[in-house]
Amino acid sequence: MIDIDAALASLSLDDKCRLVAGETNWRTKAFPEAGIPQLKMSDGPTGVRGEGHGSAGTPGVAVPAGIALGASWDPDLLADIGGLLGTEAVRKRAHVLLGPTVNLHRTPVGGRTFECYSEDPELSGALAAAYVGAVQKHGVAVTVKHFVCNDTEIDRMTVDVDVDERALRELYLRPFERAVKEGGAWGIMSAYNRLDGDHAAENRRLLTDILRDEWGFDGFVVSDWFGVHEPVGAANAGLSLEMPAPVRVYGQRLADAVERGDVTEETVDGLVSDLLVVMNRTLADERSCDEPEESIDDPVERALTRRAAIAGTVLLRNDHVDALDRPVLPIPLDGLGSVTVIGPNAVIDRSMGGGSASLTPFGHRTLLDALTDRLATRSPSTTVGYEPGVRIDRLTPIVRRNQLRTPDGEPGLRLEYVNSRDWDAPTAIDTTTTSSMLRFFGTTPEEIDALAFGARVSGSFIPEVDGPHVIGVVSTGPVTMTATVEGQHPVVVVDDPDMRIPRTREFFGYGGEESTAVVDAVAGEPIAISVKWATAADNGFAALRIGVRSPDPADLFEQAVVAAQAADVAVVVVGTNDEWETEGFDRETMDLPGRQNELVEAVAAANPNTVVVVNAGSPVTMDWADGGPESASAVVTSFFAGQEQAEAMVDVLLGDADPGGRLPTTYPARLADHPAIDNHTPTYTESGPPSQRYAEGLFIGHRHYERSGISPRFWFGHGLSYGSAEWGSVEVSATEVSVDALEGGITLTVPVTNDSDRDATVVVQGYVAPVAPPVERPDRELKAWAKAVVAPGTSTAVTLDFGTDAFHHWDESTGAWTVAPGEYDLVIAPSADPGVEHDRIRINVT
Repeated sequence: MIDIDAALASLSLDDKCRLVAGETNWRTKAFPEAGIPQLKMSDGPTGVRGEGHGSAGTPGVAVPAGIALGASWDPDLLADIGGLLGTEAVRKRAHVLLGPTVNLHRTPVGGRTFECYSEDPELSGALAAAYVGAVQKHGVAVTVKHFVCNDTEIDRMTVDVDVDERALRELYLRPFERAVKEGGAWGIMSAYNRLDGDHAAENRRLLTDILRDEWGFDGFVVSDWFGVHEPVGAANAGLSLEMPAPVRVYGQRLADAVERGDVTEETVDGLVSDLLVVMNRTLADERSCDEPEESIDDPVERALTRRAAIAGTVLLRNDHVDALDRPVLPIPLDGLGSVTVIGPNAVIDRSMGGGSASLTPFGHRTLLDALTDRLATRSPSTTVGYEPGVRIDRLTPIVRRNQLRTPDGEPGLRLEYVNSRDWDAPTAIDTTTTSSMLRFFGTTPEEIDALAFGARVSGSFIPEVDGPHVIGVVSTGPVTMTATVEGQHPVVVVDDPDMRIPRTREFFGYGGEESTAVVDAVAGEPIAISVKWATAADNGFAALRIGVRSPDPADLFEQAVVAAQAADVAVVVVGTNDEWETEGFDRETMDLPGRQNELVEAVAAANPNTVVVVNAGSPVTMDWADGGPESASAVVTSFFAGQEQAEAMVDVLLGDADPGGRLPTTYPARLADHPAIDNHTPTYTESGPPSQRYAEGLFIGHRHYERSGISPRFWFGHGLSYGSAEWGSVEVSATEVSVDALEGGITLTVPVTNDSDRDATVVVQGYVAPVAPPVERPDRELKAWAKAVVAPGTSTAVTLDFGTDAFHHWDESTGAWTVAPGEYDLVIAPSADPGVEHDRIRINVT
């Protein structure tokens, strides 16, 4: 353990100011003479990436995305996932996991909506608290992020959020508060955006007044990467650590501020102490981050991620259509002659979104492979066909490994690093990349300067069909590329040594526009590619993306519809991918990319036994789910469900598992209906930063739809089970209680009986509805819930507890939580849909 007082005494002021800034993209600076080790961090929370570079990331467990975990409504499961990621962090030699993400689903098109748990602060907070506590049991700190109101990617570095105090407290701060008070979080990550004029990393009200003084937080606060701008404000606000290197704000600038008297040395000592405390908590002096990262593909952990994917899979619709009056799902195997699987996401795993939440997962399967293999065992006479139907790529598709060859004929491409931005410099490292996407998050092979290097990529692409192929390149730095078919002149794909190509939103805004060229190819005859590339930015992030789009038959869409019509069951896999849902920018629409909506309607019209699997990280438009003549009979969504996504979905489709999820967010019928639509894009002035007004106040998600009378496509909390259960009469522990006695809680007991021949998953939801509130409040707010799986022919009693937190609101006049005496209804329901309430219990709070 580090002796904190002795360590502080042995450090000079310059040392202290240097310690509170990163030395690399993921590590702090060590001071061995003072007994201070390095602290290593790793991106999360979909998994633990480690310090991988290029395509050589250390493979690891990929758990379901935040929204899929939110759909589980299960804090116990989140504790299991947190424990798994704590174990993974230790394997990756990381002391700090950069997660969980607990920002709310303010809009359905937020670029990182898939990373976040829910639109609801209490659901998000309970899940976060369970996750945080479980990670930290392994001696791994979390950084609950992004504190606070980083709910959009639009101008996220500069936007100034304007939010009323009640909404700030009751909605956006609430998950963080629960993660700190109940989960005991050791770390917080400040957001990029401003709040009331000050950047979150320099906002003393957030980082000290609320976080430390009100909530009792005793951990450290790390900036989001490059999210701190000025040393005096940051230090005096309580920002413990600037990340990443190279040092921009702390270091010498902080030391100079102390010399000027703008920051006291005592303040700097406090920041250093924050870091030393977390080092002790994570045993950083015993667990060296220099040990090799480990990859352990454990069947038990695979089983957990599969269970988590099933628990977050939501059955949205399931009609009865066959002659035996059976629902479409689970797919009946008796007499099943053929299944046609349709859609590009069926043959490419789309189990995670883009940006910092991504990692290199262990081996995983596509839905088509998993379903084909399972039916071969369960129903050998059933044939499985496949049709892509449409394309959904925004850029030319990344090349699959089996189509890449090095100059020596091995799988992959040759990658030659040069230790200079001169791409013609001598080769420093000669290796192979297995992907045509190279990304460097500030880490490179040890011999290579992560801030200034170049590379040469060579090899070939093996086309599978004849015809014109579009080759595309996106780069964050200078790049030149040619493609050559044997016997033909080289085709220049891009020639941009001076970075004249305009920058776009690709790769966090560093990527240029995609450059493309067309090459006529013959199936099986290699297309030689040669790329020279160099880094440009001095922040350690760099990327090169090479894609190839092969030609499609003219009747691609029609072939899929014909195949669906001839099949007993059509499974249409629609969705997005990490090009559409990613850190760095928001989606512009809820509509599915390409002709996917049209495809679903055509297939559903051709075959009444149509199952739509929605593989998208956040809400999409589903006009084909409204029960009309072109509606799909069954709709199920897995969101982005991690490495076991395909196996879990097949478990659900074939009835080996019950779909356990309930929507953690409301699905609008159309984008124009969502409550923040008029305030989603910031407003701009000639002076000052862009401003984003949270004008909807408390009324986000289902609260807005209840107040406005607008019906969403699917309500918050909605989800179906294969089994059915009867909910009995609700028992309540008390109907009249004083404000002081609320701390002991009111308990509601709901008997649930399974009256079917299958397991029934139930999520009993408890909402508080003030009858005559003294201040404006939403019609109903989720305050308690319980999940249970009830076996056929059995009964269970589900209990919901409503304590003081269930009735309080933030009183702006007193600056405190307040419970107003009066009458409240406790609403028991299977979702937020006002039309499906089970019971209302009137409570009088005196």
